[in-house]
This record gives sequence, C-alpha cells and structure tokens, in this order.
Amino acid sequence: MRTVHLMYSFNVLDEFHSLLSYAAIQSENRIREQYEAIRAENFENEDHLEGYKACLEDDFHQLEEAKKLGHALAITGLYRHVETQKRRVLKTTFPDMGKKKVDKIVSGDPQNEIDCTKLIGFAAVDELRMLNNLIKHAGSKADADIAKKYSGWVENMELQDLDKAYERLKPLVKQFMRAFVNEAFDRSPAFEAAPAKKVTGFIRN
Repeated sequence: MRTVHLMYSFNVLDEFHSLLSYAAIQSENRIREQYEAIRAENFENEDHLEGYKACLEDDFHQLEEAKKLGHALAITGLYRHVETQKRRVLKTTFPDMGKKKVDKIVSGDPQNEIDCTKLIGFAAVDELRMLNNLIKHAGSKADADIAKKYSGWVENMELQDLDKAYERLKPLVKQFMRAFVNEAFDRSPAFEAAPAKKVTGFIRN
C-alpha cells in the first residue's frame, strides 16, 4: 500500500496545464498574424479598419483573461489533489482517526500522529493552500498574510504569474507528498511490523 500511494502522480493536471499553454500560444500567434496582416486598402473606410483592430484587441484581452483563469484553476486543482491524496493516505494508515483530526492534518495543523510542518516541502504546500484560498475567496488578490510570509506577493495586488507559481511549487509539493506518505506509514499503528515468530524444534548436529 505504501508503494501504491508513493506512485501517485499529478500527470493529469500537468497535461491539462500543458494543453492550456499550447492552446494559448496558438491563439496568440493567430491573433498576432491577423493584426500584422491588416492593410488599409482592404477596408472601405478608416472606421471599418479601426473596428477590425478593436475586435482583434478584444480577442487578445479575452485570451489573456482565459489564461489567467486557466492558471488559477491549475493552482486550485493542484491543492485539491494534495487534499484528496492526504485523506486517502490517512484512511489507509489511520483507519480509526476521526474526521476532525483528519481535517486538521489535511489543513497542516501539527498533530501527535503527523506534524506536517516538519516535512520537506511543507512551505510550498502552505503557500499553495494560501493561494488556493485567495483565488476562491478573495478575488485572486494577495492579502497581508501571504505578502508577509512569502516573497513575490504584494498585498492588495492581483495574483500575477500563477503559471510560474504552479511550475515552481509543483516539484516541491511532490516532495512533500512523498514525505507525507512515508511519515504516515512509519507512524501508522495499522502497519506496525509484526513480531518475529519464535521458531521451536530440535537442532540436529
């Protein structure tokens, strides 16, 4: 079971993020080519020309907004994966643990069974948690807590470059999840090593 949980990956989420980036690049190139191909002689008057330019500029703006939304979804999706996998691991290693304690461990609160704050990569998971909450509940604007705790975020400013944040945090989150799985199994009463059996019988010379 330890091996099964250690094999867990974020491949599906990675594929989604890669497809989003590829589609955005293709759309940007198409809009740019259309804009650069504009010739005044192809329009009946200047108003038509300016109207077409405005349409392309609107398309580009909407694409930028779609990219931001996609990157925000990747952040929330990554944190969702972490939460879900933590619960699965705890269900296996601590089957009798109550829901309140499970919720505390999942949220990162230190507990006797597992202290997530001591595991490698915890800071990345904590930053990811804060970003997730800001995206979902604060209109994707940084608050004082994240600005004070993690460099690069400015209070009351829109969360920028979430795609870069995803790529930066993802490998550290993977390290944390591996450490979490090993810690849970090492401390699990359900997976304690069975006592060695006593061998009895006669020893022949």
